[in-house]
Amino acid sequence: MSQEIEQNQLDQFERLMELSFLREKRKQMKQLLQREENSVQRLINADSEQKIRHQRKRQLVVLDEFKFRSSSQILEEQRKSKQQKTRKIIIYIALIIIALATIWFYFSK
Repeated sequence: MSQEIEQNQLDQFERLMELSFLREKRKQMKQLLQREENSVQRLINADSEQKIRHQRKRQLVVLDEFKFRSSSQILEEQRKSKQQKTRKIIIYIALIIIALATIWFYFSK
């Protein structure tokens, strides 16, 4: 009888531990989703502000294109732009190194 009670208590404890881990995981996922949503909203707001400035010169146009784009597309575009910036910086650094090496070689003679 006491073994059954102990086993029952152990089962309940294990279940509580599982639930606490699941709750923590859910909390982390919720925070991640909120951060991604905030970054998407910043992208939308920044882009819409630029378009509104541009539209003042022209006529007002409704910005419905963001309603139909998924957040993954927006995040992918953001990642690609970061990669392009990194590539450009690496190319500029390589060109500067080549130029400095050429100048050093020229003056070392």
